Formats: sequence, structure tokens, C-alpha cells
Amino acid sequence: MDRSPVPRFKRVAFRSKTGWWKADEIKSFLQDEDLPLKIVVGDFTAPPRLKASGGVEISRAIATQLQSVGIVVADDAGQQLMGKFKLAEKKQHPQDSFESLAFEIEATLLDGNDDELAELPISVFGSVALQLAGQTIDVSLKLQEKERQETLVRQVKEPPTKIEEGQTKPSASSPFGMEILVNNSNQVNLRSPRLDSQSRAFVDLHRGEEYVVRLYNDASFEAAVCLTVDGVDVFVEAQDAPKNSRFIIYPGTHIDVPGWYFNKTDSKAFEIGGYEESVANRVRNSTGIGTINATFQACWDPNGPRPTDEPGGNAKGGKATKQGRDIKKNYVELTRDFGDVRAVVSVRYDR
Repeated sequence: MDRSPVPRFKRVAFRSKTGWWKADEIKSFLQDEDLPLKIVVGDFTAPPRLKASGGVEISRAIATQLQSVGIVVADDAGQQLMGKFKLAEKKQHPQDSFESLAFEIEATLLDGNDDELAELPISVFGSVALQLAGQTIDVSLKLQEKERQETLVRQVKEPPTKIEEGQTKPSASSPFGMEILVNNSNQVNLRSPRLDSQSRAFVDLHRGEEYVVRLYNDASFEAAVCLTVDGVDVFVEAQDAPKNSRFIIYPGTHIDVPGWYFNKTDSKAFEIGGYEESVANRVRNSTGIGTINATFQACWDPNGPRPTDEPGGNAKGGKATKQGRDIKKNYVELTRDFGDVRAVVSVRYDR
């Protein structure tokens, strides 16, 4: 039996402001091995306790990067790329005297017989890691980086989640929050969550129920929110919105998101169903099921000032959410620059 070691690509450091990863590493490997430049991108899963929401977004981002270097992404490809991910503590730079919160991805390239061809370890730091992890956190931009990372690591182990009058907040002092309301015959009523033994918010939602996500911004600046349900961006099937679209909330206000965005006037209601009929199943995502995540960032008009504290630079089984009835919801498209992640709020509705 051949016991030759699995070839490994060099480690690629994923950072929040430098894009995803070097897809040409895989292209070079395929060319060196005289393999077709064609891959099917499979699932990326997390340990069950993590309840992370980033699996499908990792797959989509990797597929986009592969296509950008000339690799065809198709279901009938001979090579397969899949993997797993987790949260870890490690140094972002060799010279650092402290460890940072990292999102570690172990991607595996398989051949048509499901045998391993190569492994690609990827470390994700910064805002991208926080968004993919889907953990409730309160991020202070005023701290020095060492203190900030120590705080993030502590919050992942002991979430500072607070529930105030039915609103889930990443901390008692945070200006950001989320409420879940149940729509019954066009009457929306607050469904109050509770904290479980791990300080994670949980709200009881039942099959057939339709719900609305209310997002709060009590800060003095505009907030941009990336909203995912069952690990899937609610803009996943948008017909008239660009990639990486966000919901914009003006200072001191809130917005209601009643469903999956389709265009500026039409949406599909958030409705609890089984996994087999969910949006997550349709886009082949199996991580973060039963979880609603909102990632908050400051945002501003590209021609206007940024918030004074914003750093410089560019900015399966169980219940799941399906597309319910057609609903009318008007949206307006705005152009904004995005800042660093300031908070992530996560609410679970399925154990």
C-alpha cells in the first residue's frame, strides 16, 4: 500500500482587508499534477458546539476565487474541494507577543475516487473571522490590539450576551441589538429569547411560524448589517443587489427585515420548516442551521466623514428557515463604505 505523505500547500494567511486566499496555489498544483482545471466545491463544516454560520459563505468565496484564476467550478468535476473549520487562538504575525482570535480552515482536495490529493490550511484573522464565526461578541475599537484580541478570546469562551426587554444585545453597553417577532395574520408580536447554559440566546420558533428580524442601531453613526439565516446571507438570491450588500440602519433607529430579499419591492417571508425545504438545503449548506446572525459595522457615505473612532483603511435535521409567502417590502439602494466589525448578535431557534 502506498504510504506516501499527503502533499501540502504552503500556509496562506487570510486577513480581513486583503481578500480571501491565493487560489493560484491550487491552480499550480493541478497543473503540476497534470490534472484538469475543474473542481466541485463541497461543504465546509464546523464542530457542532460552535454553531458557526460561515460554511456556505466559505464555499462561495472559494468558488469565486477559483473561477477568478481560470478554474472551472462545476458539479461534474473530477476533483473535489471540501473541509472543516474552527475557532482557535494563534499569532497573526510571528513578531506578535500575543495570540489573536483566528478562524482556521482545513481545506482538502480530493480526486474522483475520494482519495486525498492535498490539504490547504488557511488562517483567517480580523473582521472576516468574526463574521464567519457567528459568535455573539462586542468589539471595542478603542482598545489596543493586544487588549482587543484578549477580550475577543474571552468573549468567545464566555459570551457577554444580554437580553433586555426581549432584545438580544452583545453586551449591556452595546448600541446594537436584535429582536425576533412572530407574524400572525399580519400582527407581529415579540418572541422573547432566553439564555442557555453557555450564555447563547435561544428563541422558541415552531414549524409554520413566520418571523421578522428587527435590528437596532442606537449608535451616533449609521450601521451596516450583514444578516444570515441558517448560515445563508438573506441576499443570496437577490435580483438587483450587488454582492456583499448590507442593510443600512440610520443612527438611533431600527429596521424590520421580514424575509429573504429578492428585489427592492419583493421578498419571501422567513418561515420555519424542515431542513429539506429550506434555503440552506437548496444552496447546500449544513452549518449554522437554526441560527440567525447579525454582524454590525459602522458605515458612511464615501464622500463624507467616517466615525471618529473608525480605524483608517478600506474598509441538517431539525428546523430551518424556508421561503414563505410573497411579501411586499420596499428598500432603497445606498452606496456606503464599511468599517470594522463592531458587534455580532446570534440568536438560535433550533438546538
